[in-house]
Amino acid sequence: AYEWAGFEQKCRERFERTAKSRKQLAEEVCLVFNHVLRQHRHVEEQMLALELIPATALLSAEPLLQWDDRRFASEFFEVHMANQFAEYVAAHKPDRGPNKDTRRQAAACPSMHSANDEDNISRLVVSEVRKHLSGALHFDLQDGATQLPTVDAILEAMRRLNEEVQVEESRFLSQIGIRLKGGVVAFLNSAHLCLRHSLLDSLAKAEVDRAEHQWKTLQSHRDQTEQEFISLVRGRTSDAGYSKMLASSFFDVLAREWLDETLVAVAADIRAQCLSDMPDASGAVERAFQQSFVERSWEDVLQYVLDVNAYLHKIFASLFEDRKVSITRAQRPLLAARLGSYLDALIGAFRSWGQRQQGGRAKLSSLQAALRQLAAQSRTDMGGLPDGQLDLSLLSERFPVVADFEIEDPSRFAQDFSLHIAALLGGAQVEGLVAERLDAALQKQQAQVWALIKGCSGMCPCCGSKCDRVDKHTVHRCGHHLLPAFNGWRVAGTCEAALDACKSFKNHDAPKRSDYSDHLYPNLQEYLQAEHPEWLPFPKEDRELLADSVLKAAWVNCRVPLLHRYDMVDCTPAEWIAAYEEPHRKLGIHSIEAAETCLLQYGYRPDGA
Repeated sequence: AYEWAGFEQKCRERFERTAKSRKQLAEEVCLVFNHVLRQHRHVEEQMLALELIPATALLSAEPLLQWDDRRFASEFFEVHMANQFAEYVAAHKPDRGPNKDTRRQAAACPSMHSANDEDNISRLVVSEVRKHLSGALHFDLQDGATQLPTVDAILEAMRRLNEEVQVEESRFLSQIGIRLKGGVVAFLNSAHLCLRHSLLDSLAKAEVDRAEHQWKTLQSHRDQTEQEFISLVRGRTSDAGYSKMLASSFFDVLAREWLDETLVAVAADIRAQCLSDMPDASGAVERAFQQSFVERSWEDVLQYVLDVNAYLHKIFASLFEDRKVSITRAQRPLLAARLGSYLDALIGAFRSWGQRQQGGRAKLSSLQAALRQLAAQSRTDMGGLPDGQLDLSLLSERFPVVADFEIEDPSRFAQDFSLHIAALLGGAQVEGLVAERLDAALQKQQAQVWALIKGCSGMCPCCGSKCDRVDKHTVHRCGHHLLPAFNGWRVAGTCEAALDACKSFKNHDAPKRSDYSDHLYPNLQEYLQAEHPEWLPFPKEDRELLADSVLKAAWVNCRVPLLHRYDMVDCTPAEWIAAYEEPHRKLGIHSIEAAETCLLQYGYRPDGA
């Protein structure tokens, strides 16, 4: 105990010497951020407004996202256009909520001036700004990373934050009559300070996790050595303690370490199959459109138009689950059998060694040597290592690190070892162990694959279809524009469902109501310029076309719940209904609720939630 205490103390001292303090991390963060800023501030206009921040300022400042709403509002926002803001406040009364139903209504909203603008900004504006900028204000490290990101990664994060702030100011704040106090400079600097703080917190957490992992590893070695020592002391007159200790260590090495490594390959196989079906975001979006609209699955169409990102996530989860079931159904018993075969081979090798050593004492190292000879002999006999054949070198390579103790009765030792392995094998329920480890490996792979194929989350403000660009971009594009009515758009004045195709001349020329107030833009171009510039230039057909047969059929059979949801007047042409309606398959008025329930677990949030 005294020796271990001294060893642990030295380890703690070494951990403390090698661990980076929060101050050191802050200095590193500021050093690289300031370096990037110096390199680009004279080239990129928005970088010019950013200040060089010292580590002391980073450590002492409270990050923006931790401010309370009232401080946030009073520090950065002020009413610029009172009537516009009054309209926004009126449209977001608690009994109405900022949902799509409300913002598509054509009824005029009476202007009103709030007596307490700061309260309304705090209540209605700050939360939206937090939500919109949250992703750009966080700088998370990859799992297991403890080092600073590359200069390119930091530059990309800074540019992204600049773009998001610019979009927020032009697309949201200015549209509701709010402006940044004193311009964008103060807010932009606070936002970048928050970004640095986020990276600092991630690095500090990584340091803590690293130290905890090192300490747990040390404690594990201590416990193992302590058990070994106790076993040695208690087993002076018998080999029983040695055999039990070695059996436990061997089982842990094979049933956990080797199994985890093997399962990673199985999970990677499922990952590869999923990526072959959905190689990138563009392919995933195409699959979503085909599976819903083209295959005339009306329930899927309804889910697609409610939230295409959640629907795509659902498709991916289903695909991954199908691949997982098909592979694990075959692999799970094979892995369990392979693990059992390794343990059987280990028991057989122990018994053979015990018989050869019968009648005399033997060192444990002679057993490891016997395992190496067995592996070499197996390779020679098989002429190599055929596919599916056990690689017996694993048994010698994974031999537990223990003292080279002397065994008095090798034959009895081998027998006791066999009994202990059998007991461990029976108690662990190998198939259950394989299933548990495999599920953990697959969950990690599933999250990684989804991150690769989910793509851009941008949705067309007119028809709700998903951006399918796979490159880094600031301008969105999608290959399957729908009917605006699918996204709740109505004809101003008549409240009829907007059935002109999204890219048609008629839709381009039709008035569009603001997302944030009852202001009516004269056409699509002006609406997008004011509120969704990232979707410009917007495609336009060279001739006036209504929807193709795929969209017509989808609208005819899904229109009832959508008309009810968005309070639209049905103006579906009679010839559409005659050609495409499926009386026994068309959706009923309450289908929306079922579709929303199905999407909730995939990130869908009902309007106003």
